[in-house]
Amino acid sequence: MWALTHVRIMDGTGLDIEDGGMLIDNGRIVDVSAHLQVPLHAEEVSGQGRLCLPGFIDAHSHIGLSTSGETLGNQDVNEATEAITADVRALDGINPQDPAIKEALAQGVTTAFVTMGSANVISGMGSVVHLWGETVEDMVIAPAAGMKAAMGENPIRVHGNLKHRPSSRPGVAAILREWLERARLYAQQSHIGYKDYDPRLEALAAVVRRDIPLRVHAHRADDILTAIRIGREFRINLVIDHGTEADLVIDQIKAAGVFVVTGPSFSARTKQELRHKGFHTPAALVKAKIVTAVASDHPVVPAEYLRLYAGLTMRQGLSFTEALSTITTAPAKILGMDDQLGQLKAGYRADFVLWKGNPLTDIQAEATAVYIAGQHVL
Repeated sequence: MWALTHVRIMDGTGLDIEDGGMLIDNGRIVDVSAHLQVPLHAEEVSGQGRLCLPGFIDAHSHIGLSTSGETLGNQDVNEATEAITADVRALDGINPQDPAIKEALAQGVTTAFVTMGSANVISGMGSVVHLWGETVEDMVIAPAAGMKAAMGENPIRVHGNLKHRPSSRPGVAAILREWLERARLYAQQSHIGYKDYDPRLEALAAVVRRDIPLRVHAHRADDILTAIRIGREFRINLVIDHGTEADLVIDQIKAAGVFVVTGPSFSARTKQELRHKGFHTPAALVKAKIVTAVASDHPVVPAEYLRLYAGLTMRQGLSFTEALSTITTAPAKILGMDDQLGQLKAGYRADFVLWKGNPLTDIQAEATAVYIAGQHVL
């Protein structure tokens, strides 16, 4: 057990303790208080007046799958050989030695949802990992946290160019419906024999059982609405990833109760689907009370600058607390881990960072200490 004292404690819920402390034991926060009573047997570490924030959470990333500075043989984001690769697991491609992991950690990013890419209609299973550890087993928090699917331009371009389905938006939707229905029927079987076993349907069964969400890559408003329509048909949990035009269909998103992960809003408009891209989208969604995260989509834009992407939403009218929530409390909720990540609260994982300066508003802010599960890792 140890205590961190003399820090300003803030998180995305509005918590703001000017000179407070935290008690940490066995990787968890035990107490957060302005008048922390440090037990006699506990080591006390002074934060020297630094700002203490939760570790940032990147809600959509390919970090570790796309090893920084490496060639095609070490770029494992897409298994683009078939339109349906639901049995592929991002966890099996994460390289803990990717230099980008330590670079992101040094800028306060302690957790990421690492997902397959958008080349396929259904691309595979994503995982929640800490950005620290010698092996994937050291890093993993939730090995199966979301199934990646994609609407629109990417699967159409990849598979249409190969002269097989899909080559249109209706084709994408038809394939997605077909496989969700096959997974629904598969999940209803009480016994799966050897001849009937299908690893793709086995993985998709977790979606139709609502154990994990379908994480749908969708930029255009019509693609977002198609995803919502299909999600409603199959009564599955849905998260919209990217959501470039999500601010154009706010009422429909609210009515569906769908969460949105925006980004990479800092990148160039490299294709038609991105014409509407900007930080106005997450700002509008947050103001509409939609659970919204800001993500890097690393390596499209580097994960290490996640704090700056969140900070840019303040230029569009968000408060500091609202902006901070897009990389802490909101992604924790989207990942189904809001009972243990994203807040500085008793019972939560002790993932936090000490800052010299405000990381969302000060480009020169420095992370002076990074803690994961109560351990000083940087």
